[in-house]
Amino acid sequence: MDLNYKESERRKALQLRDALFKDPGRGIYRNKKREFVLADSEKNLWPPIRQEAIRYFKTNGIVWWPGGDMPTGHLLSSQICCINHLFYLRKNKQAALRLLQNLNSHFVEVCADFEDGYLGFEVVSNGSYLNEIGSGKNQTRGANCTSVDAMMTGILENGKKIQVLIEWKYTEAYTSKDLSAGSSGLTRKSRYDHLITDSSSPINLTIDISNLYHEPFYQLMRQTLLAWQMVENKDAELNTDDWMHVDVIPENNINLRYNVPAPDLKQYDLETSWKSQLVEPEKYRVISPQQLLQPLIFDKKHRGLIKYLFTRYW
Repeated sequence: MDLNYKESERRKALQLRDALFKDPGRGIYRNKKREFVLADSEKNLWPPIRQEAIRYFKTNGIVWWPGGDMPTGHLLSSQICCINHLFYLRKNKQAALRLLQNLNSHFVEVCADFEDGYLGFEVVSNGSYLNEIGSGKNQTRGANCTSVDAMMTGILENGKKIQVLIEWKYTEAYTSKDLSAGSSGLTRKSRYDHLITDSSSPINLTIDISNLYHEPFYQLMRQTLLAWQMVENKDAELNTDDWMHVDVIPENNINLRYNVPAPDLKQYDLETSWKSQLVEPEKYRVISPQQLLQPLIFDKKHRGLIKYLFTRYW
């Protein structure tokens, strides 16, 4: 394992760039040409899903990271990583169900709740339950509100319908910064504090609330509240009875998996630390991309996808 995971993945991407993408790099990122940014950003997507994914984002008004109407050429984008791993399953019922059953063996059905597909990307709620946009305004998928990288719904043996929130990480790492500080922090606290401390909140706060305003727990907190509120308002949402929350993080990103930037949280690992603040800790888990897609790895029908993922990411 490489302690500097981001740098090792950047080196790997540069080594693959010419052969895998047939692109010279030097694309623009933050107003500067970069070797690890493709000149033709569409090539950042696996060819068999490329045009369909671009069309899906455009049709549904979804913003590509970091704010454009086309996919980024940045080879370390976690959004691109998520799309490359999961978009292929959107219309594949059997594969999507196998993925759900890998998370919980009691799933018996997967639902086509997302634009007639089995996975939705950059999913937001229909209502602004987290008070993140002004009255009368619509939320934008992928920008300025809490979005979920990917989401699925399925039916358990007992008949309950579950929504599965999938947060996708790649080379992310975080330092200890209190996002509850200052005027922006006051705005954030006005949105989330009353939900965090609500008597029926899914968060079992045992530490000072400011700890939940340190990334990545700030994002985990918001997505947990969103999942809860979508179930509470099920008739206006996906009509689900419960939720589960999955963080997909590469095994070798040990900084993200084991560094806990929030000062008062248990200093074990990300999963243990966050579970310590949940009323029902079993609803959250951390899994690697390979573990998530394990049921498909040796299936000949998915050989092209798995070969691409092994070459590029695994």
